[in-house]
Amino acid sequence: MTPQFFGDPDDMLNAVVRPGNHLHFAATMSRPNALVYALARTRRNRRDVTVSMAAVHSSAHALALSGAVRHMITGFLGDTYPLPRPNPLYAELTRGRPFTASVWPLWTLTQRLIAGGTGSPACLSRSLLHSDLRRGKEEELQRVRLRDGTTADLIPPLRPDLTLVHAVLADRSGNLVLGSPGGEGAWSSAAARDGVLATAERVVDELPGTCAGLVMVPGHRVRGLCAAERGAHPQSLSCGPATGVDGYDDDYAFLAEVTERCGAGEARDWYEEWVEAPGSHAGYLRALDARSTPPPRTVPTAGNGLTEREQLIILGARTVADEVRAGGFRTVLAGIGHSHLAAWLAGSELAREGVPVSICCELGFHDMRPTGGDVYLFARRHATHAASNLSMADVMGGIVTAGADSCLGVLSAGQIDPSGNVNTSVLPSGDWMTGPGGACDIVTAARCVVMAPARQNRYVSAVHHVTSPGDRVRTCVSQYGRFERTGPSGEFTLSSWLAPPGRPRADPARTVAATTRWNARFPAPVVEPGITERELGALRDLDPAGVYR
Repeated sequence: MTPQFFGDPDDMLNAVVRPGNHLHFAATMSRPNALVYALARTRRNRRDVTVSMAAVHSSAHALALSGAVRHMITGFLGDTYPLPRPNPLYAELTRGRPFTASVWPLWTLTQRLIAGGTGSPACLSRSLLHSDLRRGKEEELQRVRLRDGTTADLIPPLRPDLTLVHAVLADRSGNLVLGSPGGEGAWSSAAARDGVLATAERVVDELPGTCAGLVMVPGHRVRGLCAAERGAHPQSLSCGPATGVDGYDDDYAFLAEVTERCGAGEARDWYEEWVEAPGSHAGYLRALDARSTPPPRTVPTAGNGLTEREQLIILGARTVADEVRAGGFRTVLAGIGHSHLAAWLAGSELAREGVPVSICCELGFHDMRPTGGDVYLFARRHATHAASNLSMADVMGGIVTAGADSCLGVLSAGQIDPSGNVNTSVLPSGDWMTGPGGACDIVTAARCVVMAPARQNRYVSAVHHVTSPGDRVRTCVSQYGRFERTGPSGEFTLSSWLAPPGRPRADPARTVAATTRWNARFPAPVVEPGITERELGALRDLDPAGVYR
């Protein structure tokens, strides 16, 4: 296949995409957002395509607002910046608005793409065995008994018609150099029945010799190609000096604006301003260059007292460090939210003690060494400071699933019940939260610590929807202490206690009764040492803007 060259992403999609197509947006560090916008514009109000993508957030909200999509296959629908949270656009997702959706755990979704890309008739997964995510998927899941006596689901491959990807560099033969870490890598491109539509920061006649070995998508897979400077915006572009292309950071002001305007009922205005009005990718770049960027959000911390959220994160970090010391875990998988900050703090403390442990995250970051001032889990600067950048298959498959005995998961929860079951998907009202992301895959394979601020609507007697089953959840961390149990059927006990900030005389029993719907026992909780200046200083060095205060 020789790629056809186009001058604009809209022209490419107009020429190639047809009604009924299944389009997959590749999950790398640099999502193909120029192509997201182009699809929204070129198929506005048609509702005639199926889309799959790892997560729907930030600029991908344009797909919901455009009315282009009939059906969505994904693992997350909500916001990730500045904090992970639900987005009102998807409140009625379970009722088929703004589109129908099939929600899968992230690694399971990637396994389906790998099966599609290797020509396998199916993949095996245990992630859905005890999750309510299997509802509505009965025709796609076949439970089988394996030779070792365990069970798993046989799941069909995912084979989109076209995969859409943004590359760092491309040559005239269509060979694509992608950013790092690898995310899905080239699997979704290999899985596409009719090939790849690609944008690239730069298209050259021939790749430089320094890029030898860096091509992830071979040119024969590429059907259409066009240059699109800043084609991943507002996400980052992470690339090494070998490409000769300058990377760029996430545009946090833009990401925050998307979240804020959706929350304020101004999503439609945002869409018209940033997707329809520019009319093309070139118009979008002109609008970006002309905008006045607001100053970054800051929250003064000097002289401010410790907050409940800060205490939650620090108690979480202590818990993770204790689990690593006691359990000999060599890796910690950090889920997004309070949990990843706790994992980062624990990693720093353990490094100071000389305890070897690598902090990882699902996209492919390995042995993260976060720098202060950026609390976004998937920030480009964390990629540049990680010991190595791998892929989702390496981390979620190799480290978490295959290496489960030496991996500790650290996750946040929307709701959790006394069985350790976590809900991040559907509220009792039927409204949508965010979805599983990679959490369901992680908690199914590895021992986990779950973090959540204690509130009666979060620590519930029974979750309405089991997104992630609780068998391997042994510890739940609140803002005033740890709840622990010894096994999958054991009861949680308040094992440690630290009075909430500003309430030094708070009573453990009354606090648990007022903030949870659990009947947790607390025979003699260990009194946690007070939060130290060093702990609080380390957290505020990571989060100087106070995003997680």
